[in-house]
Amino acid sequence: MLKPGYCTLCRSRCGTLNVVENDRLVAVQPNPEHPTGASMCLKGKAAPELVDSAERLLHPMRRTRPKGDADPGWVRISWDEALDEIAGRMADIKARCGAEAFAFSVTTPSGTPLSDSIDWIERLIRRYGSPNTSYATEICNWHKDFAHAFTFGCGIPVPDYRNAGLILLWGHNPSNTWLAQAQAIAEGRQNGARLLVIDPRETALAREADVWLRVRPGADAALAMGLANLLMASGRFDLGFIERWSNAGLLVREDNGRFLRAHDLEASADGAPVAWDETTGGPRAMPRVTEEVPSLRVALRGRFTIMTRTGEVACRPAFDLYREACSAFTPGLTAELTWVPETDLQRAADLIAEAGSVAYHAWSGIGQQRNASQTERAIACLYALTGSFDAPGGNRQLGKAPVRAVSGLDLIDPVQQAKRWDWTGARWGRPRKAGSWPATCTGRSCRASPTGSRACWPSAATR
Repeated sequence: MLKPGYCTLCRSRCGTLNVVENDRLVAVQPNPEHPTGASMCLKGKAAPELVDSAERLLHPMRRTRPKGDADPGWVRISWDEALDEIAGRMADIKARCGAEAFAFSVTTPSGTPLSDSIDWIERLIRRYGSPNTSYATEICNWHKDFAHAFTFGCGIPVPDYRNAGLILLWGHNPSNTWLAQAQAIAEGRQNGARLLVIDPRETALAREADVWLRVRPGADAALAMGLANLLMASGRFDLGFIERWSNAGLLVREDNGRFLRAHDLEASADGAPVAWDETTGGPRAMPRVTEEVPSLRVALRGRFTIMTRTGEVACRPAFDLYREACSAFTPGLTAELTWVPETDLQRAADLIAEAGSVAYHAWSGIGQQRNASQTERAIACLYALTGSFDAPGGNRQLGKAPVRAVSGLDLIDPVQQAKRWDWTGARWGRPRKAGSWPATCTGRSCRASPTGSRACWPSAATR
């Protein structure tokens, strides 16, 4: 009997046809009628071996001898006994020592069957009130899901490979690691998409690429800055997107590296960021990104001396600081740092500039280095120049069904929230997503960039 379903052994959730005989799973096959079922990896096909493994635990077991004893003395108990005993011990520890005395350890939801359970486990942790959670996640997780948010306010959105003009794979080999994406890439190629692969290894997709940049491991940030420099120096970037959907025009104070604010100019004003209005030839508080101001022409380059409440302050647009930082990465220096020939750098820049729409994904190749955060930010800023964010053929922020999150941080008891400390030793006001800290979301310029520039560009660029 064939039963349709999907594989839960990673987040890809590939569509499957499950062969069942006498209530026993004997084989798993791809389901070509499912959106992600065109192919399957060996892990999914091996699911019957996991189900029938002789080492699989089918029932709760209680140790009856001390740890370290040669014979643990395992005895089978019921699920009710196991759950009651665990709950009782958790309640006792919380009552005696507080919830923070209890630590949870959670395996990866990306490469195990936990992918459909992680939200409920996080709900348990937060309702219990413990701040101590050890996640066994992949090395690819931080840069793409968190560091990317420092630029765009979100992790890398879904790449629209099928409609892209250019597919950019940066340290990502979906043919081996994400077959649903590999299938979408194949369809995009059939529809005419060009392919740019950045990877030290000669993967299958690298061999098929229009341009393959065999970057020196760890030099990806320099490569991103060098490519951005080529695009800006030639003027081949989406100026409209930059002006409309980024903080490129916001003025950064040279005295402290922070954005200039309206209340810096007038005590009664609010904290709106300020740009240089070329129409009036003076500073102007910026409206919200959703507000149309036809007469507003914001300067993206230049140095402006502005009278503030505390005296004159020199300011420059964030984009000008970004452009200056990238300009240091000349083709010659970039080639030296990355081992990518100047001719290949130019060919890659031409592909990006001429694409019309770029769908990209960066994966483990970016994460396997200590500079992963700044590397991802450099790549995200390069991507902003294409204007493809949340556009057809780019990386799309797809709508989701309106549901209430079952694992939100708001579930943590206010008493426990008040005990939280940040990495500087000062208390946070409200809980933040793990790993995040005030940067672009608060309007402050970032504390570091791939070149040391404190200007943070672009910030929360969303359509």
